[in-house]
Amino acid sequence: MGAISKDGLNIANKSREIVRNKIKDVLGDKINNFNDEEMGIIERVVHATADPEYAKLLVFKNNPIEEGIKAVKEKRPIIVDVNMIKAGIRYDNVKCFIDHPDVFEIAKKEGITRAVASMRLAKDLIDDGIVVIGNAPTALFEVIRLIKEEDIYPRLVIGVPVGFVQAAESKEELRKLNIPNISTVGPKGGTPVAVSIINGIIAYAKKGKA
Repeated sequence: MGAISKDGLNIANKSREIVRNKIKDVLGDKINNFNDEEMGIIERVVHATADPEYAKLLVFKNNPIEEGIKAVKEKRPIIVDVNMIKAGIRYDNVKCFIDHPDVFEIAKKEGITRAVASMRLAKDLIDDGIVVIGNAPTALFEVIRLIKEEDIYPRLVIGVPVGFVQAAESKEELRKLNIPNISTVGPKGGTPVAVSIINGIIAYAKKGKA
């Protein structure tokens, strides 16, 4: 890949400046509630979505960025709910089981969604791994159940499923857990949000900046 042109750098710098100004407009004095690493993740999400509202929707609980960086440096697996998220993550060890033959069997046999079945199949990897969910609230609810009932302890859960059915509720339940997690308040979220968050953490682990 060739070097970025001067015009390209100017556009990128201008874009970052616009994003930062819009975040300041949304947060006001509350901007001081976030540390530099959290602000880096917020900037990534706002840039990826062109939606400054995410600056007030993102919630960081129990030192999630620090714990995520440690897990990435230890090359822990990242388990995701859909292949679109897997495709966007810049990391070698990403697993998605939504299309695994066993998932179809488990879902049919137990009368559950494939999203739930995929998390059950992945539970041994979820334990001490990273979970990234951007689309399926039922997958997030299953991860929460695994934590509560089966003593499965992920290093980090990024729970940002999008939608008007169970999405907000699943994230509210995630925030109640005493594990490192990053979520969004309300129905907003999705693949671009999930990918930008985890790629920011990976960038911190590899380069020291998001």
